[in-house]
Amino acid sequence: MKTTKGITAAIIIAVITVIALTAAIGYFAGRNKEAQDLITEAEAEASAEELLDDVAKNESSGKIVKPEAWYGFYESSGDMERDIDLEGYRSRCPDVYAVIEIPGTDIEEPIAYCEDANDPFYFTHDIDGQPSDKGMIITDSMNSPDLSDPVTVIYGHDPEDGTMFSRLHLFRDSDFFDEHDKVKIYLEDAELIYRIYACYIGSSDHILVNNDFSDPTAFGQYFDSIKNVRDLSMNIRNEAKPYYDDHVITLVTHCKDDSKRLFVHAVLWQVRWGK
Repeated sequence: MKTTKGITAAIIIAVITVIALTAAIGYFAGRNKEAQDLITEAEAEASAEELLDDVAKNESSGKIVKPEAWYGFYESSGDMERDIDLEGYRSRCPDVYAVIEIPGTDIEEPIAYCEDANDPFYFTHDIDGQPSDKGMIITDSMNSPDLSDPVTVIYGHDPEDGTMFSRLHLFRDSDFFDEHDKVKIYLEDAELIYRIYACYIGSSDHILVNNDFSDPTAFGQYFDSIKNVRDLSMNIRNEAKPYYDDHVITLVTHCKDDSKRLFVHAVLWQVRWGK
């Protein structure tokens, strides 16, 4: 009987010991995980602080931060030449995404993006959303709203008061064309500088509807065909001819003949990141 009682007692003691050991292991494992979590959290905070310190150092040293947009893949040719108040324009019109400046023409206007290519709102409304015969300078949904397409068409009216794109007609004069060859577009974090390739009066047919500029062959054929346009006042800068993989802007405005349009093509030449 004593032997049986001794065995039972031993079993009970063994069970209690196992339970105690399990609890102890769980306790210390939990403490170890808490400690590891604290270490991980501390490391994350340290990394964040280091990143903020790096940003602060870059800002204080004037180091240029490359834009994340497509134009960030281009090497910067220097600081932006002007500080354009895009936020001021956006406070009046949230669809404004850039400002276009054409040296020598007095053209300096915000560019608004229109979702509806068939009825672009800002072509008949001003920056405050009020009806206007002059409208705004616009791009529409046939292009990406960031100028990343092979060819981006930018439209503007030709009012009699000389505003908007009316002064694009200056480029029909050969002397003026020779002396002025730049178009500048200011974005929030970069300045894109384009070199003017050609100015002429051509058909009012929509070039984005009739040409697939994402196709290298179609791109080349279109710009090769420009020399065949029948316009005695056409001006071309042969050394600025665009080739596939270039980024081209095409500025378009009206003419006296409703079946015609004035075209000014310009090729991306420089990108500036700094401020």
